[in-house]
Amino acid sequence: MSFDAYQYLWPPRPEQAIPKTLLSYYEKQRWIAQVKKNGTCTVLYVRPDKQVIVKTRHKTDHKLWTPSEEFCSQFESLPGNGWYVFAGELLHSKTKHIKDTIYLFDLLVDDGIYLVGATLQARLKRLYALFPTRVNTITNSHYIIAPKLWLAATIVKNFSERFAALCMPEDEGLVVKDPRAKLKLCVKATANAGSQVKCRKPTKNYSF
Repeated sequence: MSFDAYQYLWPPRPEQAIPKTLLSYYEKQRWIAQVKKNGTCTVLYVRPDKQVIVKTRHKTDHKLWTPSEEFCSQFESLPGNGWYVFAGELLHSKTKHIKDTIYLFDLLVDDGIYLVGATLQARLKRLYALFPTRVNTITNSHYIIAPKLWLAATIVKNFSERFAALCMPEDEGLVVKDPRAKLKLCVKATANAGSQVKCRKPTKNYSF
């Protein structure tokens, strides 16, 4: 399906929270995991002219952040002449030590192709292929493509151990996803929520 003009796409994100005791169950189902960052869920568009548009998961502009020139320039080398749409977490207003940085975890439009019907596994493969020669550093949770551009790493085993080892202040927990789930039209907030769950470190506001 082609994507040749701006339209808001609701980002795939989990609604259901699970306790850490269920992580092993999903691992046995051969789901995958990504570290959940404590940021502002963001939809990032790169137009054919490589100008950047950013929206929150509520279909609004960011109130506490304006993308810097350095931030936007990170997407100038994307191949092709079509639109790109990414889903990620903006690390800025909720973190004291990380600013003006995007943590990408999904790809919705690839060079003008709206990836409806593509599995998560296929989308991640396409996402990683966009930055193969630009990966500078690999951490426990992500690839650092550029100083302000991070790419979520895929975790395929030892979910419980990886959850227990989370220690960075911006690491909120894990999001566990079915890699075989196909992208549905992103026309509402819950359109793709059924194929993923979240497991968060306990806080005063929630136990998981």
